[in-house]
Amino acid sequence: MRIARYYTFELEFLKPAKLPNWKGNLIRGALGSHLKKLFCMNNVKDCHRCSLLFKCPYGYLFRATTKGIVLRKTKHYTKPYVIKPPLESKTVYKRGETIKFSLVLFGDALEFENQVISAVNSMCRYGLGTRDCRGQLKIKRAFIENPLKKEKEFLFEEGEMFNPRLFIRSGDLKVDVGRIFKLRFLTPFRLLKDGAVISEPSFRDLLAFMLRKYSSINYQYLKRDIDIDVEKILKLAENVATISADLSKRTFVYKGREEVFIHGEITYSGKLKADAKKVLAFCELSHIGKRASYGHGWYKIEIGCGVTPCRI
Repeated sequence: MRIARYYTFELEFLKPAKLPNWKGNLIRGALGSHLKKLFCMNNVKDCHRCSLLFKCPYGYLFRATTKGIVLRKTKHYTKPYVIKPPLESKTVYKRGETIKFSLVLFGDALEFENQVISAVNSMCRYGLGTRDCRGQLKIKRAFIENPLKKEKEFLFEEGEMFNPRLFIRSGDLKVDVGRIFKLRFLTPFRLLKDGAVISEPSFRDLLAFMLRKYSSINYQYLKRDIDIDVEKILKLAENVATISADLSKRTFVYKGREEVFIHGEITYSGKLKADAKKVLAFCELSHIGKRASYGHGWYKIEIGCGVTPCRI
């Protein structure tokens, strides 16, 4: 079963530009803005009142309410996509230099693939950067990837479009993490428990949040029940011990309010069952925690002391 598609865009600056250190907000905001400009049909200020909400790429990806699946009484429901932002801290780009980011669409959000690609093109024509230094770009090349199987196919290169057939399927969610494994967070994460930020999560803490993400995307966008005994794997997760944690706090401002995120890596020791490994692999794609669609909560699984995991 197809569960997602992973797009990577390599963009070349045609003019100099200045970008912020954290680029997830910028790229997400630009894509949303151009999706709305290109495809909004009713020009309604409140998307939730629009009759085309579930047929509109901007409305569905950025504004649609949960499709009858209510995990908690909150407006911050799981989105059917994530941005995987550039990880470089570079802020000044010259003409000819490149920047790369990825985007993952889950389940029925793939219906809007062509519109999302059009929005990336529109974003390039308009440019990225601060108000006083925004540079236009062009798509140098684009790939469809399956990082779980280390495969990729061209979507676009040197002006030519291709027709890649690569998808991420449910059978790809197999990863041998070994007894000792590390979660290296490429971007800061924010997990809340009883209203407080979890500064050093146990594996059981992390797995609980991963299961929420896995369940929500499966129910809402893949239209299927989860095939996991949640209580059983959470109980087993209590036997996974923390060996070491190298974590620090970072503050981001969202809607005028400061929010604390955690960044770094955690090494765990314990034997995982196949279901826990599947959820771990899935959330490498989907991220975990608050503001995942902006790029937060993106991690990589490593075996032991930084060894790349074996995919099976």
